[in-house]
Amino acid sequence: MWYQPSIRSQAAPRPEPEHSVPLGAEVRFGGRDETVDLPNPVPATPGSLARGQATFVARCAPCHGLDGHGRGPVSRLFPQPADLFYPKVKERSDGFIWGTITYGGEAMPPAREGLDVRDRWDVVNYVRSIQEGRSIPP
Repeated sequence: MWYQPSIRSQAAPRPEPEHSVPLGAEVRFGGRDETVDLPNPVPATPGSLARGQATFVARCAPCHGLDGHGRGPVSRLFPQPADLFYPKVKERSDGFIWGTITYGGEAMPPAREGLDVRDRWDVVNYVRSIQEGRSIPP
């Protein structure tokens, strides 16, 4: 018993099997650049747009503004975030926008905490809808 391995409270009791994925875990990418080719699996239904709008207002509008032009109240204290209507932003893929929400951007911190995969795709659908000038049902 003197020479047995010591398991610390922070250590896993045994190593995880190779290529194992915890239950309920999402696929991890190395960053937003790896999500460029990711297809949007969530159709832009009225329900998705409504959820995306609610999440956008709560999580994105403080920086990007309610209209998406980057003039939210936080932008007075920090560098102005990207205007979601810039041609460069509009030409980005849905996967890249999802990756930016998930992993952050150059000046944007990751915003995935508290949002599941579906919530982030709903935000992408909402961003696309405001970029195209479509109205959202009340």
